[in-house]
Amino acid sequence: MNTITNELNLEDLTVGEIVAENYHSAGVFKKYGLDFCCGGNIKLRDACEKNHIDTGRVVGELKAINWNQSNGNENYLAWEPGFLINHIIDTHHKFVMAKIEEIAGYAARVANVHGSNHPENVKIYHKFTELSQEMIEHMKDEEERVFPLIMKIYEKRISGKEIPGELQNELQKEIREMENDHEAAGSLMAEIRVLSNQFTPPADACTTYRILYQNLEGFESDLHKHVHLENNILFKKAEKLI
Repeated sequence: MNTITNELNLEDLTVGEIVAENYHSAGVFKKYGLDFCCGGNIKLRDACEKNHIDTGRVVGELKAINWNQSNGNENYLAWEPGFLINHIIDTHHKFVMAKIEEIAGYAARVANVHGSNHPENVKIYHKFTELSQEMIEHMKDEEERVFPLIMKIYEKRISGKEIPGELQNELQKEIREMENDHEAAGSLMAEIRVLSNQFTPPADACTTYRILYQNLEGFESDLHKHVHLENNILFKKAEKLI
């Protein structure tokens, strides 16, 4: 049974658990600036208190969501690890690789043309360059080491074979490392959001300037869902295998 439709109080669930049940709830958390991906392990009550937000108001908006609708055709909690991994690679890794060069080009041009009047764009260019490099290395590590390790352990589990202690330790180490990478990427993206005034271009912004900010906002949205699927769903599934 869906935990949200149980008698449990939403305040007692973590932000990540709530979003894992229904991704539509992410819109509520985004509205209030509550981190549901990297910081998803905190209970809703504590997250609201930490950010000086009225818990009752957030809970009211969450309860207004149609929980029976869940995630539509994307019931991530029901997906097997291999299917979820393929989705992450095909949907999010490919998106990142396709957009990085495009956004970097816009960022470089805006920094060069508008940097003197709007120096924050020079910082945005450097922050995005750093973020891009980190994400490329991170996704390579996932595809070459972490995801194959999860599948190796999953296959042993479903075949009834014993999972060696060294594999269990390796998985836990890799997951912690990936979560740390996610936190670093999230922090860089948050800095870009602040520097860009919540992705709001100034009145004198040219078309490229506006396109850059639109792309950065879209990149952030994908990053949040990408990290959520890994931290709150895939990695949790993997840890339950050992």
